[in-house]
Amino acid sequence: MVSNEVHQPLLKSTFIWQNTRMQVNVSPFSAESQDQSSVTPMEHAAEPNHVSLDFASDDSHSTDSQVPLKMSPYDTSVIEPIVTSEGLTRPDKDQELVASLHNQVERQAKYQALIRRLTMAIQNSTELSEILKIAAEGTAQVLNVDQAMVLRIRFWDPRHSIRSSERIPKARVIIDAKWSRFPTEVEENTAPATSSGHNGVVPGQSFWISDCGLCQHAMTGGSQALLFNQAEQFAETLKKPETAPLLSPKSMPSLLMVPLESKNKVLGFLTVQKSQDYEWQIEEVELLELLAAQLSSAVLQTETLRQVESLVEERTAQLQQSLELQAKLYEITRKQIEKLREMNQRMDEFLSTLSHELRTPLTSMMMAIRMLREASLPEEKRSRYLEILEKQCAQETSLVNDLLALQELETKQVAMQVQEVHLPEMFENLRSSFDQRWGMKGLTLDLKIPPELPQLSTDAASVKRILLELITNAGKYADPSTAISINVSQPDHHSVVIQVTNFGVGIEADELPLIFDKFRRCQGMTQQAVPGTGLGLALVKSLLQHLNGDVTATSEPCEGKSDHETRFTVTLPLALDAAKA
Repeated sequence: MVSNEVHQPLLKSTFIWQNTRMQVNVSPFSAESQDQSSVTPMEHAAEPNHVSLDFASDDSHSTDSQVPLKMSPYDTSVIEPIVTSEGLTRPDKDQELVASLHNQVERQAKYQALIRRLTMAIQNSTELSEILKIAAEGTAQVLNVDQAMVLRIRFWDPRHSIRSSERIPKARVIIDAKWSRFPTEVEENTAPATSSGHNGVVPGQSFWISDCGLCQHAMTGGSQALLFNQAEQFAETLKKPETAPLLSPKSMPSLLMVPLESKNKVLGFLTVQKSQDYEWQIEEVELLELLAAQLSSAVLQTETLRQVESLVEERTAQLQQSLELQAKLYEITRKQIEKLREMNQRMDEFLSTLSHELRTPLTSMMMAIRMLREASLPEEKRSRYLEILEKQCAQETSLVNDLLALQELETKQVAMQVQEVHLPEMFENLRSSFDQRWGMKGLTLDLKIPPELPQLSTDAASVKRILLELITNAGKYADPSTAISINVSQPDHHSVVIQVTNFGVGIEADELPLIFDKFRRCQGMTQQAVPGTGLGLALVKSLLQHLNGDVTATSEPCEGKSDHETRFTVTLPLALDAAKA
């Protein structure tokens, strides 16, 4: 019996099964080779020849299954004129045709596998270098070429990336991925080799586009692929026959180059080469164009992602800088507010102190004046009230003079009178006034002055005021019945050092840097109601600055005692430059 199975033409069935791996069995049937028990003589006559095509699924995870496809008399009649023209006998003709179809299906399967692998790599966001490596190696192996490369273009001016037939852009061509069957000596030592070729790129392998006539032709021409089947075609086609060494037709006479581009913007090229003359097939060109389109998408995706990441990093950095700036401004504002609060507090303390220092003498003066108006006041009391009046008046005058002196020093309106100053004589004069003022407290003045101390050439009034303020300050805060020591030394030929030391109430470490500020008084001094305006040490520092000198203070606790050793160290130049003063 003749098979009732309906058969399609062989060529059509071949392309339906492009995505399968095909196994072909050619079996010419005749009456002598048929099993007589299963086929009758009439069936032999109806089926003079029989071709069986077995297809197996390309799924590597499933078992191969074969689907026999038999050729009908119609199929044989269609194929027979084709193979007869080749001068082959019927069995040879059938075998050649089926082998050709088998090779074509295998190539299509390899093409599909490469495209699928590349697509998956792009979808999985694989690194661009790895994607380009897959493209170069896969293309070389599928097309059986001797060299495959992915070339990227780095433009000097990004605006020149648009294709133009009138301009050769200033750009550098960089080999991002390369597969070669014949690696160079440098590549053999730097890049890994595969079983069938050499896969890798030597760092810095690049060339200017102006040095390669082939790349210039690809940039200024259309977006079509460039095909060269033999070396002679390079000279016939290119205006500039010189090419980069990697694209030279001397070693690789046949070349296929497809541009990587998007919206007329050239990104690079995908090239394949063979070491002998070769006529490129349409299906090979179409495969490279499809791969080039995928690579272009991958390059754009990567560049866009990098631009977004760069923009995000830039915006993040700007935001961080803005936050840091805001934090700094906030800190500056906070410090300024604290400083204003501190200044207000100091001003309140000053006004309170000034009010007290002004009112107390005035009260004493008013009382003395009232008592002096009494006619029956004894002469002894009258003299006493006059002394009180004179003392309190002098105190008021001193306070006003201190304020005016500070104002003059701050505005630099002080006139210095440079003259010779003999320190031992000045200290002796101060000793007498010290004994009168602090004798009742039991304080003594201990002077240590070297006999060979030279005279100073400076403003005598300023030096006297400095020493008087320091001795007065030491007397206020020294414990009763203690000694205030003054030690004078000459450390070098240009300066004199004076140290004033007392034992008593100390100064807190955090207050030491502030004691020379105007109206600044230590908390302990205010609480103990020690008289003073907070102007003395400020006046000392201002006067020393005008004399090109300096002053420092220390306050250390005494061992085994609750007292502190407070020391002020004054440094004065031996000679004051009148011009600087």
